[in-house]
Amino acid sequence: MCENLADIDQAMPWLNVEEPLLPQLEGYLSDVERYGRGGLSYHWLVIYLDEFAGLIAFDHTSTLIQGHWNLGYWIRQSCQQKGLASKSIDAALQWIGRGGLTSVEMAVSPDNIAGLRTVESAARRWNGYPLDQQIEAEVGGGLKLHDCWLIPRLPLEVSK
Repeated sequence: MCENLADIDQAMPWLNVEEPLLPQLEGYLSDVERYGRGGLSYHWLVIYLDEFAGLIAFDHTSTLIQGHWNLGYWIRQSCQQKGLASKSIDAALQWIGRGGLTSVEMAVSPDNIAGLRTVESAARRWNGYPLDQQIEAEVGGGLKLHDCWLIPRLPLEVSK
């Protein structure tokens, strides 16, 4: 697996490549496990053809505008354009919706054209919509405004 720094920054924008990586990754995994035990975070690997293809996660974050959860994902560049992001998003939304009424936000950098298309498509499939507000998210060691979408209610109501 050979990812470049831009790809890694998309998956882990908090990572400081000037500092030793192992302690940073150990701290991240410790936080994921601790928050997961508390029901505040859920992270999964995305697997494609028996290989690691990416990550998808739900988190309670301090930047939520209207949702109960933030849904984030990252697909390795070599695995993109295969529908993995959309399939992973749909599976994650189906899973979180089984736990009762909830809402989910997704945020993406306006510079990430593929990410915008993916999130817009997911919002259409799940009766979501764009929010007027933006959030600041860490990218490349700095804060950048991200556009946000809300999927307002899961599970979806059944039409009668």
